[in-house]
Amino acid sequence: MTLGLKHGQNRLCAYSEDWPNQFQAESSLIRDACGPLITAIEHVGSTSVPGLLAKPIIDIAVGVDALDVADEMIPAMQTLGYDYPDDIGIPDDRIFGRDPGFRLFLVHVVVHESKKWRYYLRFRDTLRSNKQLSEEYAELKTAIVKKHPSGRGVYTELKSAFIDRVLKQDQ
Repeated sequence: MTLGLKHGQNRLCAYSEDWPNQFQAESSLIRDACGPLITAIEHVGSTSVPGLLAKPIIDIAVGVDALDVADEMIPAMQTLGYDYPDDIGIPDDRIFGRDPGFRLFLVHVVVHESKKWRYYLRFRDTLRSNKQLSEEYAELKTAIVKKHPSGRGVYTELKSAFIDRVLKQDQ
């Protein structure tokens, strides 16, 4: 299994057929731990797109009724090894990370059926259905990682124009 990335490092891996299984196993643990607080769970990000190069961290979108539900999830998520830095400046999103220092999973807690929820699913589904866009995204990410092997903020920022363009096309 090619899962996990040292904090701050940018590295891409070839798609792994095991990533959906890792998502399924982790999402089951999260649902068992957080139960009725969760409305929906989806595998998002590049690891959810078959064939796409990806940072080897599974991104999980957890839909909830209100953003402050993330605070209620803290004790249960801590039992699974997640830390919670609270609001880290990503609008309408609360992030839990498992295994500090060497991330395996990132959980994005967002309001179910909100603009942010739809954003995550639309981008994933567009890349799944459009091989040309998926390949273009892989080329962009490869170029970014080559120039910026560390600094996840820069990596994310440099992808944002592409993501915005894809989401505008798909409307």
